[in-house]
Amino acid sequence: MIRLLAAEWLGFRSRKIVRWLMVLTLIGIVVAAIIAGSVSHKPAEADLARAQQLYETGLADCIRQDGFSSELPAGTSVEEYCRSLFSESDYAPSGLRLDGLDEIVLGAAFIVVLIGLVIGASMVGAAWQSGTITTILTWEPRRVRWFFARLAVVGLGATLVAAVLLTVLAFAIGLATALRGTTATTTPWLADSALAIARIAVVGGGVSMIGAAVAMIGRHTAAALGAVFVYMAVLENIVRGLRPGLGRFLLGDNIGVAVTATRTSLFQGESVFVLTPQHGAVVIAVYVIVLVAAAMVLLRARDVN
Repeated sequence: MIRLLAAEWLGFRSRKIVRWLMVLTLIGIVVAAIIAGSVSHKPAEADLARAQQLYETGLADCIRQDGFSSELPAGTSVEEYCRSLFSESDYAPSGLRLDGLDEIVLGAAFIVVLIGLVIGASMVGAAWQSGTITTILTWEPRRVRWFFARLAVVGLGATLVAAVLLTVLAFAIGLATALRGTTATTTPWLADSALAIARIAVVGGGVSMIGAAVAMIGRHTAAALGAVFVYMAVLENIVRGLRPGLGRFLLGDNIGVAVTATRTSLFQGESVFVLTPQHGAVVIAVYVIVLVAAAMVLLRARDVN
């Protein structure tokens, strides 16, 4: 099994599409950092002091008025609730700030997850089109074992690619912030950014396995990408429009809450459905398991010649 995993990892590293996707994304990151730095500027000390004063005034007013007389969530003090409503960045001068780094990372989530989908679909679909899978199964006849080895490499590889790209993005924006923005912040920006990178990378790895499974079913890269696009962009939007409550079972909605780690409420008539990050992770895992199982059954049942 170790030799099989090593061979699959070598195949992953040698894929031109992986290299080109990383190169093009890195170029885009550099360009984005340069543009962000060019439109930002370091705020004056007076601007920072005024922003801090406005923040403290707003927070004090909220606490004095009992959270503006709203019903507090259970187990939350007035001060905790008010701090959740106000942020220093709300009053900060315009420009790059370290406490907004995690939001920039989250803004790149769609592109990174899409890269994972393309990598997964290509690793299986292109192998079908070129006849590589037929060749592999001449020396590794245990189809299920080989399929799981490729899935493991695809998921891990896509996760690593996503983590590397997002880390480079965070470093580039952080450097631009140090040069042209402000690094003054009291928020745990480093931990928030690291957690955002980890969440996006893991979701990207899961989506890559979905792409690989669909490509195994359709035996074609374009067919896999087209099927996933039609499902998420067309079918899910139709379902979401007709029955919003079913969004708790849709892949797109659950990817969103898993990546952002926020709770989302879905309203359907008088019913309210709450999506949590934990629910999103479970739904994504179910999609992966079901599609991988279907792909495995088809791989075992049909001719590969």
